[in-house]
Amino acid sequence: MSQFRYAGRHRAHSEALRARRLLVPIALVSTAVAGGIVVQGTAASGPSADALAVQNLSNSVGSLEPDVRDLAVAAAGSARQASAAGSRDASRMAMAGVVSQADEAAALADAEQARKATAAKAAAAKKAKAVEAARKKAQRWVSPIANYTLTSGYGWRWGRMHPAQDLAAPTGTPVRALSTGTVIFAGWSSEGYGNFVKIRYWDGTVSWFAHNSRLLVSVGEQVKPGQVVSYSGSTGNSTGPHLHLEIHPRGGAAVAPRAWLGQKGVRL
Repeated sequence: MSQFRYAGRHRAHSEALRARRLLVPIALVSTAVAGGIVVQGTAASGPSADALAVQNLSNSVGSLEPDVRDLAVAAAGSARQASAAGSRDASRMAMAGVVSQADEAAALADAEQARKATAAKAAAAKKAKAVEAARKKAQRWVSPIANYTLTSGYGWRWGRMHPAQDLAAPTGTPVRALSTGTVIFAGWSSEGYGNFVKIRYWDGTVSWFAHNSRLLVSVGEQVKPGQVVSYSGSTGNSTGPHLHLEIHPRGGAAVAPRAWLGQKGVRL
């Protein structure tokens, strides 16, 4: 009787022990494999995950029964595969994040470059517009005198050519440069022009202002459109105060001043 009860208890105890011997090594082996992977990530100079897993597996299942050992090894393999898959997924996610950040940085760089290019283009256009406006202002043509009366015109007079347009005005009336240019003569003329001014303009045209009462410029001086260069008068061979105006395109022969200035938008 006592032997029967003892045998029963012994068998029950043996089954429980067998279950523990089955479950505990499997958990240990799984932990060992996972631990090997963790060690690989945290200590690059230490043993590899494979080496740790094999070592732990050997220590844990070396003394197990064959069927228990087979289950433990299978569990270890499954654990390692799951950990490796998780590591690959994490790597792919990290790489995707890096690629996304790189794409975003490239897009921002492209946008900044486009903004700078647009700003540079706008600045260049603004500068070109300002340069063109300055050029037009410098190259505009104006009337040489105000409050005048047209008298002798361009053509034959008293048996000789009169290559000018006379504009009668009171002595002291301001005489102005026709456009941007350089004074090439300023002084007394020995040819009967009295106080005489010659200006060569930006296109090569030369104007002659004669019979002035006073000169305000000197040779080599730069003048602007409308700048006062002298005052009208009746010096030299003159019958009354006026401006004797001659126009010499490119410094050549004189032409009719009214027609030439009319082509420049100036009406006498």
